[in-house]
Amino acid sequence: MPIPKHHNFNEVRNMIHSSGPALSPIRIDAHVASSTEAQTHLATQQTLGQRFALRCHKSINRVFLRLMGTRATFLRAAATNDVPLIRRMVSEHHSADGMVTANLVEDKLDDAAAKAVANGKTEALVILLEHGACPNEALTGRNFCIPPKRMFFDERGRRRHHHVTDKLTPETVRILLNNIHIFPDAPIRLGDSWGHYLNFTPKELINSNSGHKNREEICKMLVSHDQVDVNTEISFYQTGAFALSSKVDNQSFYQHPQSPCIHVNFIGQTLMFDNFGLTEHLLTDQTLNLDPGLPIGTGAAENLLIIFMDKYSKGCFRKLNQRFDNLLNALRGKIANSDAFRNQLLASENKLFKQQFLTLFAIGQQDRHAPSPADFQHLNCEQLNDKILDIFLTISYESPPDYHRLYPNPPTGQDSVIAGDFESA
Repeated sequence: MPIPKHHNFNEVRNMIHSSGPALSPIRIDAHVASSTEAQTHLATQQTLGQRFALRCHKSINRVFLRLMGTRATFLRAAATNDVPLIRRMVSEHHSADGMVTANLVEDKLDDAAAKAVANGKTEALVILLEHGACPNEALTGRNFCIPPKRMFFDERGRRRHHHVTDKLTPETVRILLNNIHIFPDAPIRLGDSWGHYLNFTPKELINSNSGHKNREEICKMLVSHDQVDVNTEISFYQTGAFALSSKVDNQSFYQHPQSPCIHVNFIGQTLMFDNFGLTEHLLTDQTLNLDPGLPIGTGAAENLLIIFMDKYSKGCFRKLNQRFDNLLNALRGKIANSDAFRNQLLASENKLFKQQFLTLFAIGQQDRHAPSPADFQHLNCEQLNDKILDIFLTISYESPPDYHRLYPNPPTGQDSVIAGDFESA
């Protein structure tokens, strides 16, 4: 009797379980002699469980092929890591150079690779890439995920929407980055709010998800690739969901007079979303060629200091303990050696930009008084520039200038933060 074509997935699964041989349950001893034996037992149980799951998937996939057709089964085989089935399906339709040519599965290679990535199936991903799947499509999930209209908030404004890049693991990213056709800065266009869209690179989108457990590791892998530009930026509206999701005072962002948007470079974004391990990596790895003054003329340099001071005043660096010294000195060194940052700073008529620069170089954890931009409000632009030039002429990466040399008698301000809080945290 032929199998009807209208079976759904649950019916297919029930057919497999009802028609297949009964499997004996795995016995688990009630008592384990030692912790080592317990760990070994658990590992064995997980291995058997994985083998059992794969066996079930393979059986379902065979029936799925009869009921749902080649293309749907191809995607499911990738998602379930059914390597033998994938090999069989691509080998039936390939040319002499190994590329898939038949239209039965060729237009699903990219989708299948994205499915494998989304489910962490490395073996399936390798095979699909070998047969011509585009690594960029797998990295960004362009054909697999339709971008939501509002990426960073749901209809009630409660949380960030999930994107396919949230499923990336270090293992799948490593495979993709080793592919010669990869472009790790492939653009991803996603909705912000009020009908506006933002353009991300994968590293920027992953960085913006503070709940991603592998966020720092994956971002470090991406920025270390020789085709990745660490001086990219995101431009967004001050009242948009992206700005609100960062927990930075969105009203404090600097908006360039010639642009309706806020511009934040990638190093500023790592601070926005509390990815301080990545911030330190960008600042200390000399092979990355990070320039905190780029891009020029957008306000990104101003916003980098605004974000840093916002995080500093709120005590967000306390959890870093002694690592904060490394991050602070590395940021000072990068800024002091950036011609782009220096030229914008000296030419700017924004006094707050200059005041925050002096504040950054005045921070000292050993001082009882931590500086704030309010400490420099009595200086005009010319006086501020004199102090800024003095820093650029004398600063070295190893020995930043002392705060008391810049401002020997600091007034006590309510906006100041006690640096001792960072030591005691």
